[in-house]
Amino acid sequence: MLPVILTAAFMAIVDVFIVNVAAPSIQTHLHASADEVQWLMAVYVLAYALGLITGGRLGDIYGRRRLFQIGLAGFTISSALCGAAPTPTTLLGARFLQGSSAALMFPQMLSMIQVEFAPEERAKCFALMGGVQGAGAILGQVLGGGLISLNVLGLDWRSVFLINVPVGIAALIAAQRLVPESRSDSARRLDLGGVALGSLVLGLVVFPLVEGRQAGWPWWVPVAFAAALPVGALWVAHERRVHARGGSPLVELELFRERSFGLGVGLVLLFWMVTSFFLLLGLYLQDGLGYSPIAAGLLFLPLAVTFVVASLNSGRLLSSIPHERVLAAGAATVTVGLVISALAAAGTVDGFPAFGLIVAFVLIGAGNGLFMPTAIGAVLRHIPAHAAGSASGVLSTAQQIGNALGVTVAGTAFFSVLGSHTGPAAYGNALSAGTFVAVGVTAASALLALGLRQPAASVVRGSAGDGPRGARGSGPLPVGRGQ
Repeated sequence: MLPVILTAAFMAIVDVFIVNVAAPSIQTHLHASADEVQWLMAVYVLAYALGLITGGRLGDIYGRRRLFQIGLAGFTISSALCGAAPTPTTLLGARFLQGSSAALMFPQMLSMIQVEFAPEERAKCFALMGGVQGAGAILGQVLGGGLISLNVLGLDWRSVFLINVPVGIAALIAAQRLVPESRSDSARRLDLGGVALGSLVLGLVVFPLVEGRQAGWPWWVPVAFAAALPVGALWVAHERRVHARGGSPLVELELFRERSFGLGVGLVLLFWMVTSFFLLLGLYLQDGLGYSPIAAGLLFLPLAVTFVVASLNSGRLLSSIPHERVLAAGAATVTVGLVISALAAAGTVDGFPAFGLIVAFVLIGAGNGLFMPTAIGAVLRHIPAHAAGSASGVLSTAQQIGNALGVTVAGTAFFSVLGSHTGPAAYGNALSAGTFVAVGVTAASALLALGLRQPAASVVRGSAGDGPRGARGSGPLPVGRGQ
C-alpha cells in the first residue's frame, strides 16, 4: 500500500512547484499574459487549499480508498487536459481541476497511514511521507527543467503535465489491488454548512495571500483578512452546534484540545513558510544568474540528497529522541543554513553562487529532512481513527496556508529589495532579504517545537467501531493494524 500512496503524494506536491520552471515556455507557446502565467501556480494552490479539509472528511464518511481513487483519477485526467490545453484559459481551468483532485486525494494518504499501521510503524511511514513531500517540493523544479530541456517527442512544457498520466493510471490499478478500504463509523454525512463557511474562511485568507502581492496590495486585501475573523467565529459556532446535536461536524474541534495537535498545526503552518525559499532561489538562479532550467535544477541536488537522507533516518532517531527535540534540531539546522545562504547570496558578484551557498543547501536539506516528516507524525500521533480524515485535512491545509503566507511575506521582501534592478548582485541582495524573513520563521519554529512535549494522558478519544473492517478500540491511539 505504502508505495502506491507515496507515488500519488509525490505527484500532487511536484505539481505545486513544477510550473515555476515551465512558466516561461508556457508563456511563449500559448502567448499568455503575465497575469495568466502568475495564476498557473496560484489557481492550483487555491483549489488545493480550499478542498483539503472537505476532502479529508469525505474520506471518513464514504471511504478513504474510494476518495483516494476518485482524486487520483481526477488528477490523472486533469493532467492530460493540462498537457493538451490549446489556450491559457483552458490550461487555468484544468489546473483548478487538478488542484481540486489533489485535495480529494492527499488527506486520504495521511489517514490511511494513521489507520492501517500499528503505532510503532507510523514513525517510519510518516518519515517516508514527509520525505516524499519535501523531495517533491525540491525536485519539482529539477524534473521540470529536465523534461523541458530534453523536449521529449517535441512536447516541450506539455511533458511536465503528461508525465503524470501513465504514472496515475499505474497507481490507480495498484490502489484497487493493494489499498484496503476504511471509513469512520461515527461520521455519517457531510456537514454542508461547515463546508460552505469553512471554504469562505479559507478563501478570505488564501486568496489575498496568493494574489495580494501580485495585485499591488489593493484595498480588498485587508478587507478580506478582516472579514475572515467574524466568518471564522461563525464557522466555529456552527461546528459546535452540529457536535452538540450529535451530528458529524466538518472538523472535530475537540481535536484542538489535544496539545500535540493544536500546537502542532500552528507549528506546521509557521515552518512551512520556509518553502518560499525554494521559489526565491529559483528566481535567483534563473533570472539573476541566467542559469538554464536544467542547470538551476541540478544546483538543487545537494539540498535534495541531504533532505532524503535525513528524512529516511528521522524515524530511527525518534526511537531514542523525543519528537520535540528532533523538531527543534531540524529547525535550528535550517536556520543556520539560511543565514549562510543569505550571506553567500549577498556576496554574489561574478554570476556564480559562492561556495557557502552549496554548504547552506546541505544544511537546509538536512534540517528540512529532520523537521518535515517528524512534524507530520508529531501532529497526528494521538489522533483516533474516527477523526483521521478531519485531522489530516486540517494538517494539509495548514501546510498550504503556510506555503502561501511564506511566498507572500518573503516574496514581498525579495521584490521590494530587487525593484527594477537586474544582474547577479541585485538578485543576490534580494535573495538575502527574502531569506532573512525565513530565518525568523525557522528560529521561532525551533523554540515553539520545544513546547510539544505530550502529557501522559490523551484528551481525544476514539469511538467504538472506528476503522476498517469494524475493528474496535476506544483509546487515543488505534492499536494494531486495521483500527
